[in-house]
Amino acid sequence: MLTFNKLRVVIADDHPLILMGIRELLGRDINIEVEAVVATPSELVKQLEASTPDVVITDYSMPGDEQYGDGIRFISYLQRRFENVQLIILTMVSNPMIISSLYDAGVQGVVLKQDELSEIMVALHLLRQGVKYYPASFKQYASRATLHSSVQDRLSTLSPREFEVLRLFVQGSSISDIAEQLSRSIKTISAQKIAAMRKLNVQNNQDLIAFCAQHNLFT
Repeated sequence: MLTFNKLRVVIADDHPLILMGIRELLGRDINIEVEAVVATPSELVKQLEASTPDVVITDYSMPGDEQYGDGIRFISYLQRRFENVQLIILTMVSNPMIISSLYDAGVQGVVLKQDELSEIMVALHLLRQGVKYYPASFKQYASRATLHSSVQDRLSTLSPREFEVLRLFVQGSSISDIAEQLSRSIKTISAQKIAAMRKLNVQNNQDLIAFCAQHNLFT
């Protein structure tokens, strides 16, 4: 009979209910061992330094961690620092350019939070087979199928850098804070923010924040 070693998993998310739901879901599979659940990037790094699991399932957006940040910056750091750990990313973000940048960074799968939670199990099953998991909407985009609403069309025009600048700004960071966090000049960050706002067709900061809130972005 074919047997597997238990897949050792660490889960990171700043929403307690999501952590609880994923832990309960994974706990039903006798071939998976949840080694730890953590709520911040710093806690995740500390856990990985203490014990290296097979897989990390981590939220894309966990704001408020000054040491490691979050988003693509943090995902790229994890790939460099813990190269033997496979990453599955949880996110509300459905922008295909951002999802592409995550796969380019080397993640094993991206699971959209708006999809069924059971998709995490599908992603883990494929991971065991050495196959990457892609969300259905991203596969449709990749095959040039008809996609999204006009809002999503606008979002899909943002570059990964523009998207990250907007995400940090809407979450409360100043332009100077973002420049320091992303190691870019204030002038560059300001230009990327302006370009992104133009693509989204918003005129000022108030409109930008309202647009993001209305369409549940960066949550």
